[in-house]
Amino acid sequence: MTAQPVRDVPTGAVEVRRHGPVAWLVLDRPDRRNALSPAMWAALPGLLAELDADPEVRVIGVRGAGGVFSAGADIAEVFECLGEPGTGLPRGGLLTAAETALAAVHKPTVAALEGYCMGGAWMLAGACDLRIATASLRIGLTPARIGIVFPASGVEALVRLVGPGTASYLLLTGDTVRAADAQRWGMLTRVVADEDFAPVLAEVVTGLAQRSQLSTQAHKHLIRRAADAVPGTLGADETSEALFRQVLDGPDARIGQQAFLAKKPPRFAWAGEEFWAARSSAARSGKEHRTSIVRGRWPRRAARA
Repeated sequence: MTAQPVRDVPTGAVEVRRHGPVAWLVLDRPDRRNALSPAMWAALPGLLAELDADPEVRVIGVRGAGGVFSAGADIAEVFECLGEPGTGLPRGGLLTAAETALAAVHKPTVAALEGYCMGGAWMLAGACDLRIATASLRIGLTPARIGIVFPASGVEALVRLVGPGTASYLLLTGDTVRAADAQRWGMLTRVVADEDFAPVLAEVVTGLAQRSQLSTQAHKHLIRRAADAVPGTLGADETSEALFRQVLDGPDARIGQQAFLAKKPPRFAWAGEEFWAARSSAARSGKEHRTSIVRGRWPRRAARA
């Protein structure tokens, strides 16, 4: 594993640590239980964009240094963290910007949760696709204990994840909850014994890196849209149709088919960086247009190619 301090900030640092195709964003301020300063929050969107556009990266993870995920936003600078540009209202500010950037990443994302995940740090964990936690993890959404309001975007995401009843309990009481309860409520993907955390986490991210990027990124796009989709319309938007076309025109489906028939592990080749860059460029230029899906089966000769 290589460690590269990408952005040093006046109070704390955000590092990128690479292990093959997996890139970890590490919140590094152990003397404050990795509480995020305004500069740390501000560094995250740019780092995420860089990693999402890097063809060497297939999985992006977020974790804390020293066995603790994060104590959340630095209370000493909380209004600088939460302040909204223009109005100054503490509606989310830098926390919402970081959460939005993480939720928008096309590649699979994983939160590695140890120790404590408190306050606004949950917004980062909740924005990841998978959340792997130690059994000793404690989660607390504590604004009610200090007289502030949780960012509106974080409330919306929490209600989508656990429903209004559990969200009400977490936000109104400000209680710190155990990992087992958080998993039962749908906040955590997987909870493992502390001593098994490192090997299980490695297994999860390695497996994700080996999967088809076309499959994982297309599924992410569909999952994002599913909550608001009119029944029967999911997959009919332009980006979904373009992704389905990649199944026909791109390499991964044929690679997977051939590997399955040969009883060998597949080595998928599709990379989404050019796809998403082209979509973004087309959208900015106003030239994006709808293309129809060819409805049919692959030619049987594809399996023998």
